[in-house]
Amino acid sequence: MTLLYLLLIPILILIIWLAVRKRWKALLWTVGSLIVLIVAGWYLFLHIVSEAFGAKCEDNQIWEIEEYVIIEKKCIGFAGPYYYPVYLYKDNKKVDDLLFIEDSACIIHFTPDLEDTLTFDICEKKLK
Repeated sequence: MTLLYLLLIPILILIIWLAVRKRWKALLWTVGSLIVLIVAGWYLFLHIVSEAFGAKCEDNQIWEIEEYVIIEKKCIGFAGPYYYPVYLYKDNKKVDDLLFIEDSACIIHFTPDLEDTLTFDICEKKLK
């Protein structure tokens, strides 16, 4: 769909450009330039604001079990309390993630992309 828009917009602009008389071309250049500047400025503004108010995370706990590393992060967003996502890594590549684990939980289950479930006991630091 995006490719269709990328093809149609320049063609429509060319047709309008050829149909418009010389005295209106300066107006079209001005309006077109303003539209491009407004769209680019709005995009940059939204990008800067989203970066400024994005989530800030730091490592809270790290467990190394066999060839896997489990990292629990402590994150805070624009508003609200801290949240603790958990990530599973193997060879420095993210394998799976969880939204949170319970504080008293020793057993964590990860299900990487359509594979068998990996069950970790983080209290005994074992893969079951």
